[in-house]
Amino acid sequence: MENAEITALAVVAFIAVLEICCFFICSRLRGKSYPLCTVLPVFAEDDELERRLEYIGTLIEDGSSCVETLILLDCGGSDGQIELCREFCSHFRSAELLAQEDIEDAMRRFIHLS
Repeated sequence: MENAEITALAVVAFIAVLEICCFFICSRLRGKSYPLCTVLPVFAEDDELERRLEYIGTLIEDGSSCVETLILLDCGGSDGQIELCREFCSHFRSAELLAQEDIEDAMRRFIHLS
């Protein structure tokens, strides 16, 4: 190998190491994580609600969800759906069931707006 090739490989390797440090290590050390609040509307016509809640529950349990708060918003859900949401909220502390008229106050509380 010639000196120019060795120098080029060394520079490329140095840049790759630097990128790894910046993207993975430095970003985690900064600790910049913004809380996310997700709203899931509960409609009576939603036949997939139980599956959605199971999927979201799996994400929360695995720790793969970056959502800090999950709001289940009652938009005319059936009694069975509302009971399912209450059970979900009792199992996951990051979830809360709200009526439509309570959403503004809840958003102020969760996002700390005045």
